[in-house]
Amino acid sequence: MKDNDLFKAASGLSGGIGWMHDTCGSLLGASLILGLKYGRGREEIDNVEKLISSGEKVGKIYKWFEKEFGTTKCREIRTIFSGGVYYNLIIPMQAELAKEAGVLDPCPQLIAKTAAKAAEILLENV
Repeated sequence: MKDNDLFKAASGLSGGIGWMHDTCGSLLGASLILGLKYGRGREEIDNVEKLISSGEKVGKIYKWFEKEFGTTKCREIRTIFSGGVYYNLIIPMQAELAKEAGVLDPCPQLIAKTAAKAAEILLENV
């Protein structure tokens, strides 16, 4: 699936929603893709089956993510990655310490695993 507007809109999910370190952006992005595939459009607003189907798919990846990484929160995931220390990337000194500690180094693997799981769910029953 390629949609430049969706890709652009998802940019704000980085860093756990606008760098607020809340829900992981890769989980949110995967949820958007699953919703795009299984959700209902404006013209089908009354299609409860599609709403339920979309919710089931997103719920499935949410529970997988929570089990796989121990939490859905960016802040908590990064704290796990750093061995128990939370670095606030908005504070320059802490951002430098986080970089030195390689706190964000595991993020690409997390994103890849989440994308692979989303693809697996997209390909179910195909």
